[in-house]
Amino acid sequence: MTDFVESFTTQQLIPPWIAKGSRIWAFVIRTEASCMQNYLDTHLNSPGPDQAPYHYRCIDETGYGLLMVADHPDFSSGANGIEGWDTVKHKEVFWAFPAMRYDLNKNNLLGQGEVVWIQPFYFDDSSYVMFSSREIWGSEKQLGNITLQEGKRHDQLHIDLSTQGFAKFNPRSKAKSLAVMHARLNPGTEPVDLRKIILKDSDIATFNGTIMASFNLFGAPPENTPGLRRGIEINTLKQFRDVFDMRAAAYRAIIASHVKHELVGEPQFFYGEQVELDFMWSDTMKEQLIQLFGLEEPEEGTHTVGHDDKGDAPPSGFDPDGADEEELSLEHRYGRPPMGDINADWNLPRVRVPVEYAFSFTTNARFEVLGTLHTYGTPGAA
Repeated sequence: MTDFVESFTTQQLIPPWIAKGSRIWAFVIRTEASCMQNYLDTHLNSPGPDQAPYHYRCIDETGYGLLMVADHPDFSSGANGIEGWDTVKHKEVFWAFPAMRYDLNKNNLLGQGEVVWIQPFYFDDSSYVMFSSREIWGSEKQLGNITLQEGKRHDQLHIDLSTQGFAKFNPRSKAKSLAVMHARLNPGTEPVDLRKIILKDSDIATFNGTIMASFNLFGAPPENTPGLRRGIEINTLKQFRDVFDMRAAAYRAIIASHVKHELVGEPQFFYGEQVELDFMWSDTMKEQLIQLFGLEEPEEGTHTVGHDDKGDAPPSGFDPDGADEEELSLEHRYGRPPMGDINADWNLPRVRVPVEYAFSFTTNARFEVLGTLHTYGTPGAA
């Protein structure tokens, strides 16, 4: 009765994390660069109580970032060389953008810089993954209900996200399931050559190069490639509030982690105008939507409300009598789309977010924590 039994709480999600057969959708969004810089200044550049030996800047003035949706059917810990021990399934939705991290010397001068990724907006449908991420590397993950539906055709993609919160806050408000995001591809959407997307906007070419280097979408370059940097480094501000003063942090540190995508397959690209992407406005989400995405609160009576305000016409040549069971069950292609979380409040104002382009791929990925770059307030810290 006293034998120790290994469980999720003791081993399951100790990094490194191994994800196999993951399905990724990414939407390239252009925001105000000031939104990105404001996050960097208020989090990673903010002293408290000392100054970190780094300074973060938005990588350019275009303000491009990635809203990513990932489905991980086989996710496990690789700690102690034990890979695949009790796998879990989970989905995540997060906003990520690249930034330059510069070394900062004691004279307050910038030194060498390198590209890192920042992820200030994060939802996960597994409470276990969410808490492990928060505790281990300080991710600002929130718990959400995420659905990712795909059919035989590309235009059968449908993604919904909801979370607990308040549509309108007052002292007597009760938390309930609230819609957060809705995305799908328009009827008839087909993948296009990436070069056609790049040629439409020269500004996007530089950002696209960052994506290609990060995700190996066209195959990994040779190991001896000069200047090669495999994978993505993510920097996160890990902090815990002081229970006696919620305006202060009892602990603050900058954590570096790394994601490497391997065996990337089936990369496909889509024009942005083929994507319908909406955020649902609520008191719970408005601060993030304003500060991170630069969105404006819709005026009363001028916005669209609900999950979907119209039904889709069937694709040209669609024959209901000849359709298979899957096509007929996908009502969101031929009528009002079904909501991912039917218990969520979808009767909220919708704010359309223009998408520059979208892409999808499958991958095996490895996530590991590199270490703590700086702990604030530590005696002798740089």
